[in-house]
Amino acid sequence: MINIYTLVNGEQIIGQQSIRGTDCVTVEDPFYIIETQDEYGNNAMKLTNVCTFSDQQYIMVDNKHIVYSLPANDPMSRYYHKLVNTSKKSDTYKMIEESIKEMEEMEETMIEVISKRLVGKSTIN
Repeated sequence: MINIYTLVNGEQIIGQQSIRGTDCVTVEDPFYIIETQDEYGNNAMKLTNVCTFSDQQYIMVDNKHIVYSLPANDPMSRYYHKLVNTSKKSDTYKMIEESIKEMEEMEETMIEVISKRLVGKSTIN
């Protein structure tokens, strides 16, 4: 069953409840539910994967941090399942490696520019 959890800090999380213990709930494939407005003032909602940059795809939420939980309705459950399937196909490792490579290239360029300025061979003042 897919549940929506409202936490004491106001955040909402949707996910598959796998274990409900006396102290905590284990939620598999958790997503934050974020309510927003578009540029026209229309209400909108987006789901953001909690575990995007982790190999672990579950979280454990202490029961004292849960205000209440409700089962998701059918349309929300279908939407959630589509997002889970899509997120499992995305390659976050590739995205991170590309970002690191870009940062290293920028760093090398900055070192080159600074070196040229220090030895006086730069045309940039």
